[in-house]
Amino acid sequence: MTRDQLIDAVLAEMERVWGENGFGGETEEYKWLYENYGISEEDDIHWQDVCNDWGGTLQESLEGLGEEVIAEAIEFINDDTRVVKFLEKFLKQYRSSTAVYYQESEG
Repeated sequence: MTRDQLIDAVLAEMERVWGENGFGGETEEYKWLYENYGISEEDDIHWQDVCNDWGGTLQESLEGLGEEVIAEAIEFINDDTRVVKFLEKFLKQYRSSTAVYYQESEG
């Protein structure tokens, strides 16, 4: 799969798991995500970097962060092989369970 195809596949899995309200990044959600899918907060940060790069907003999302954090994010994003491997692993993790996060519907 290409990078774009992997991103689309991950987004579909996230919609299945998190529903219409999506992932809010709350401590409870991170704990549940790790327990059910083995996905850590660090994995989510890489995912956010991939999404921000994909959407053309990586530079803005990195504003205000330390030089080391910015350099690490840019090094990761610029290594296509590393990004694809990350996305393949991330997708496999999301496909490893049928658990769905229960959320009260808004409205």
